[in-house]
Amino acid sequence: MAWSRSDLAGTPMAVMDDIVQRLSITGNLLINEKGVRQLLAPVYREGKGVDDLRALPFLEVEQVLNQNGVAALVAFNTHPLVRLATTTENIHILVPCLYEDGGFSLTIRGLPDAVARFVRMSKTFIPPSTVTVQHLEKKLEGFEDHLTVRQLECFRLAAQHGFYEDPKRITMQGLAEVKGIARSTFQEHLSTAEQTALKWLADQMDN
Repeated sequence: MAWSRSDLAGTPMAVMDDIVQRLSITGNLLINEKGVRQLLAPVYREGKGVDDLRALPFLEVEQVLNQNGVAALVAFNTHPLVRLATTTENIHILVPCLYEDGGFSLTIRGLPDAVARFVRMSKTFIPPSTVTVQHLEKKLEGFEDHLTVRQLECFRLAAQHGFYEDPKRITMQGLAEVKGIARSTFQEHLSTAEQTALKWLADQMDN
């Protein structure tokens, strides 16, 4: 997904264009519902510096680093797009994300319905000018080998009963009752299966 300078005009993020020529998000250190603690690598415009970034309403600079002569920051980011990503299940935002010359771009990987949900909801905040979707056409050969029988059963059951639809057609408790096991047990199996699926998906896209 990408936002141009004109897409961001009039938003708080547009102010960054006066401060940095380039800002790379190179790591996500802590993620919660309030935002994300990130490792940032800024390239400042002439006469600008970290104090200008501190003035941004969505960025709390916590630490200034200097590694091998390269400036870096640890900051807590509460921008609406960042918070949206933290509350959307079954997606992963890849780093680096890049703000450069007034535009911003990021790459998402995840389950198709979850990615579509994030894209749809992001348009209510700041509509992106570019959304590129890459579908995996490789067969799922070998995927099932990464899951236990119980994990695969729970994963399939969730998909079949509309757990990944928006809105969900069934709750976690409902799935556990269908399976005939405790909710906590079902959730543990499903969570592990989802994490395995996302990692497998990422590995396929890298190949």
